[in-house]
Amino acid sequence: MSPLDSRITKQQNRFALDCSLDELKRIYHALFSQLRADSEADIDESDLLLDLQVVLQQEARAEGVDVSTHSEWSRFLGDSSVVPCEQRYADYREKKHQ
Repeated sequence: MSPLDSRITKQQNRFALDCSLDELKRIYHALFSQLRADSEADIDESDLLLDLQVVLQQEARAEGVDVSTHSEWSRFLGDSSVVPCEQRYADYREKKHQ
């Protein structure tokens, strides 16, 4: 692919993105972070975030990751520091009620 070729293609009003697994992880992180930062965000009303998560979890399982374990899932996504679930949800609830 030359630098001028788009990695996003359109066919019949549908778009497809050609990206690496690491890029897909970063996209997922960005969308998920926006959802956590803005409780009014409509990202969760779309299936896009769920679809990304399902694809990433399939890839993680193929690499032997137990996606039901938050710490393993976070490490697969590239998180450098894993925050315990209790703290993560406490932070999320606090932001939601502000």
